Amino acid sequence: MRILVWFHAIPAAMVLEGEGAIVSRGVGQMPMLSQIPIALRNVVIRPMTRADRNVRRLMAFTALFGVINGGVITFLPVLLARLGAPAVVISLLTSLPALLTIGIALPAGAIVARWRDMTRSSAYCFYALRLAYPPIAVAMLLDPTIAPYLIVVIWALTSIPGTLGNTAFYDVVADAVPPQRRAVINGVRWALLGMVSAGSVSLFGQMLVRLSWPANYLALFGICFVAGLASTFAYSRLEVPLREPQSAPRERIALGKRLAMLAHPLRAGTGFGGYSLITFAMRLGLFLPAGIFSVFLVRQLQVSDAWIGGRTTLEHGALTLGYFFWGRMAARVGQAQMLGIAVTAIGFAFLLLGHATASTLWLVLVAALISGFFASALDVSLFEWLLEVMPQNERPRYVAMNTLLMNLVAFAVPIAGAALAERTSISFVLQLAGACLFGCALLTYLLTRPRRRLRPIMPEAMQAQPLEAALETEQI
Repeated sequence: MRILVWFHAIPAAMVLEGEGAIVSRGVGQMPMLSQIPIALRNVVIRPMTRADRNVRRLMAFTALFGVINGGVITFLPVLLARLGAPAVVISLLTSLPALLTIGIALPAGAIVARWRDMTRSSAYCFYALRLAYPPIAVAMLLDPTIAPYLIVVIWALTSIPGTLGNTAFYDVVADAVPPQRRAVINGVRWALLGMVSAGSVSLFGQMLVRLSWPANYLALFGICFVAGLASTFAYSRLEVPLREPQSAPRERIALGKRLAMLAHPLRAGTGFGGYSLITFAMRLGLFLPAGIFSVFLVRQLQVSDAWIGGRTTLEHGALTLGYFFWGRMAARVGQAQMLGIAVTAIGFAFLLLGHATASTLWLVLVAALISGFFASALDVSLFEWLLEVMPQNERPRYVAMNTLLMNLVAFAVPIAGAALAERTSISFVLQLAGACLFGCALLTYLLTRPRRRLRPIMPEAMQAQPLEAALETEQI
């Protein structure tokens, strides 16, 4: 998936500072509410097997990450806005990690392939990522003219261990949970993440209002730091078999040949080229307001941290319900049709935001419900669609290209959106983002019209797909 979640119209998978791969979701894998107690009964209370112990640790890992998702990830851009950071600087929270990910994504695969103990090595990366929280807390106490820039640099550097850890994460989860149980377990984990995130963001919002500066944000970073260490400890205890490390290739390949090999998926005739074009239009609309949404809430609408927390809680609740709904609908609707519905709805949510004012805050809440509910449809459709257009024996190459294209957009577009907002207005950029998503819906219809109903998403087929292959859960 993965991706700073500034606004949950971006799929929750897109946590660009490296947290994203913590949740891997599959199409048609969302359990019904009545299944959850059955799935957890022997896992949480009496884990008898290695798989049961692993599932319990994954649940603890996911729940504790929900605290981080509702804390640092949600309120860091709000902190920058309250420190007076320009919109372009806030956009760098997304753009700089994306730039570093572009440079390290391809080498990360080769580095991770030489690890013998995937769990321990990737846990070290996640520990390194959490260790960035105390320096950020110290940096916010410095002169406001330099504090935002220092925070952005520290945050961007977390993408290095994050990218390495996330590259290994898919293999770890694939080995930790039996394939026949992943469907229910991953669905429960994602629902758990949504519920914990919703509760955390509400409580953190109230705490930020009740405590005075800087104690409020120091407490937030302290709580998230402890939760991060605890979640990583739970992850480090996963029991997976050791791997035989791959040796580094001795033959040197010319740069031109490497670039040609990288671009091969776009012209291979598998449908990946059309998929990339459609997702480019989608990402353009999703990332365009990424650097200005917090500025929009704090400075234009002048809402409190508690109000922001309430809005995000509402969005998380809609997101969680959306996964249950779209998980059931996945067997009846094709990938392209589901994506077209989702981007149209989220584009409408952006238009509502573009017309919101301090006296019409209810429009922001309606937009949060819409974006949360339909963001889950994006994740479901993109996950299966990416698997469909990737040849099984060439997945690493296709994943590398998809990651590269995503981060190129994530780097450039938020900066462009912030610069455009300074010349025009934030409302204009939000409406332009909505128009881009409407264009994505039209492009999806035009490019997939002959095959739109040919390949519905089948949960049974999804059971057989290796979970580690999917990165478009563009993830926490």
